[in-house]
Amino acid sequence: MNVAINICGKNIKVVALQGRRVKKWASADLPPGMVNNGLILQPKVIGDAINRLFKSTGIPRDKVTVSAAGLTFTYRFLKLPRMKPTQVEEAVLRAARKEISLPLEDLYVSWQQLPDEGGELSFFVVGVPRNLIDTILETLKIAGIAPYLIGLRPLALARVAERRDAIIVNIEPCCFDIVFMSGGIPRVIHTISPRSENATLEDNIHRLANELTKTAAFYKSNNPEEQLDNNTPLLITGDMAEGTPAIALLQTEIDYRIQPLVAQVEKPEEMPMDSYATIIGLALKKTPSKTAKKHPSANFIDININILAGKYRKPKAKPVSRVSVLLWILLAAAVILLYPLYTAYAQVKAANTALEIGLNDIKRQINIATIINED
Repeated sequence: MNVAINICGKNIKVVALQGRRVKKWASADLPPGMVNNGLILQPKVIGDAINRLFKSTGIPRDKVTVSAAGLTFTYRFLKLPRMKPTQVEEAVLRAARKEISLPLEDLYVSWQQLPDEGGELSFFVVGVPRNLIDTILETLKIAGIAPYLIGLRPLALARVAERRDAIIVNIEPCCFDIVFMSGGIPRVIHTISPRSENATLEDNIHRLANELTKTAAFYKSNNPEEQLDNNTPLLITGDMAEGTPAIALLQTEIDYRIQPLVAQVEKPEEMPMDSYATIIGLALKKTPSKTAKKHPSANFIDININILAGKYRKPKAKPVSRVSVLLWILLAAAVILLYPLYTAYAQVKAANTALEIGLNDIKRQINIATIINED
């Protein structure tokens, strides 16, 4: 059974899949102020809430995939020349260090190789701040869940949609996830936070529409050869997509054709699909793509990255340069040559100390003899 849990600022949700069939789902509300932009501020409170949720539902705790809403991340598409498999890790990290402005020491970096383009190797590389992942792991430990997989919500959204060309949007009170699919690959993944709780639905939809417009303009300027026009479907899901006027409001501000996101899974009729679509995408991390099997021309490529791979990667020892080796040889030679001198110096110093002690003793005896003579 594949289990996934999502941690949001307002609630936690869990879903259990048997293959592509939803078996169980549940949610629990959280007190306000528990999560801020993907950072869990109260691991004890959330960990206890997760523990209670698993106990009440009977969902197994082994092999749980987890994510947090609003998780900050940075990513790049890298192209590298062909090389031996043993050289890939070093080459990817070196290229990522040049392309990503943040220090890699502050990130957990993971990557996945994409289909080759021409004579080059193509990689999707993502980095997530370490403190965000560390607090998730602390929360899981309190909940009695062993770390298994940590995923990104936008990539889970692409996985559950399985579309070649589309714009996918998940709108929830805690964050908006945006994915631009082109050629079966999520070319742009983005997460923004809604306005404050005092903001109206119209304010948040207007913010989302502006973000979609800016993202589309940025994507077109950097990928003029890609097909992205008003005929591109805009797939909507999330808590705010069900039973609210959000979709109608968004349609008045954009030109894309809005469609509901249809997940390739079997579910009970009473299950609110929009509320659990992203979590289902997390639970599908270990399940083969259904669309790719039935429609090979769909060319959907699942970027199935485990953020924990960056945490548990063992750092390689840095190779010692020739200059360093030469310096150590010279230092050893100097020690060997100078050791006799040091020994002689130590012996002379010890002899001088003994003479000084003897001299002081003689002076003391002279002083005593002088005093006796005077008496």
